[in-house]
Amino acid sequence: MIRSLSLYSLRNLHEGHWEFGEGITVICGKNGVGKTSLLEAIHLLCEGYSFRTHTLSDLIEWQNPELILRGELAESAESERIYERALSVHRTRGTTAKKDGVLCKGVGSFFGTIPAVIMQPADMEMARGAPEIRRRYLDELLCFRHTRNADLLRRYRRVLAERNQWLKQNKVGEAIGGEDLFSVLTAQLIDLAVAVWKERLDLVKEIAPTITSYYEMLAGKTDNVSIAYKSSVAKEGFSEEELRKAFVEKLDTLDIAERLQGISLAGPHKDDLFLSLHGHEMRTSGSQGQCRSVTISLRLAASDIASAHLVKPVLLLDDIFAELDKNRRGAVADVIREKQCQVFVATPRVEDLPFETNSKIEME
Repeated sequence: MIRSLSLYSLRNLHEGHWEFGEGITVICGKNGVGKTSLLEAIHLLCEGYSFRTHTLSDLIEWQNPELILRGELAESAESERIYERALSVHRTRGTTAKKDGVLCKGVGSFFGTIPAVIMQPADMEMARGAPEIRRRYLDELLCFRHTRNADLLRRYRRVLAERNQWLKQNKVGEAIGGEDLFSVLTAQLIDLAVAVWKERLDLVKEIAPTITSYYEMLAGKTDNVSIAYKSSVAKEGFSEEELRKAFVEKLDTLDIAERLQGISLAGPHKDDLFLSLHGHEMRTSGSQGQCRSVTISLRLAASDIASAHLVKPVLLLDDIFAELDKNRRGAVADVIREKQCQVFVATPRVEDLPFETNSKIEME
């Protein structure tokens, strides 16, 4: 749980301090008063990144040069062990992050102590948006399963970027390092891709029945919903050796095309989480209600993964109940109560909430 939070100059929140307890806290107020910004601050302290922007300087209040954020986290209200987090984001001096008073390499070091799972209307893009949104979801869950996967993903992206740079330079006859460097980068890419695929395939195997179960709870059993990993290389049941062999063969067939286009055309960065409804892609065949149900199911599954492999997460619900019908609101409320997590609910209308809350923060 997160016990307290202090901030200065975060979006439209100029300054504030809050103490939090266990159970469900509702954050209420008119639109534009900073309810989502407060959820964003909590998420940033827990996860080490914002769910609204990739650039932390975007969070700084427009008339100020610096954002300051501090918080205390603990595994329970009774826990004597307190985790202190402090973050400063300056427009020109960059970002400074501290854990328990010790300077960190970056704000990403915050990840892994107390996970946070956000549920918001924008999650519809997980059902209807581009594959990269669903890959980002998978990779977040990989880090929930084991924090070492964060380093694995960073190394894969770094080698991929270096290989793409070589291909881009080679396209115009300026590749540094020649074919020897390309061979080394390709060998590294293969090793890391196989490791990523193995983790993702295991993850999808774990979450698929959970997502299906949550969907049936929300929408009934009339829909035939399935979840699978979609890749031109990696198939369910492949061993590491089979993954390696398939990827080597794929790269051989794409060699000329990659050199002509100047980019890597196969790998985990090209894959997708395939959500299907009666055998058809959810993105094109699902109704508004069906897509809403499957995205909520994805987030609930994420909370289960965090609980199973780390600790119970902090749940952040950003005005999701107004968009649900009565039955779905009740079903989501039942699940949230069963999880017994610390929950923050942002809503302009407390009467939309289908459950009793433990505390309330009114924002003006």
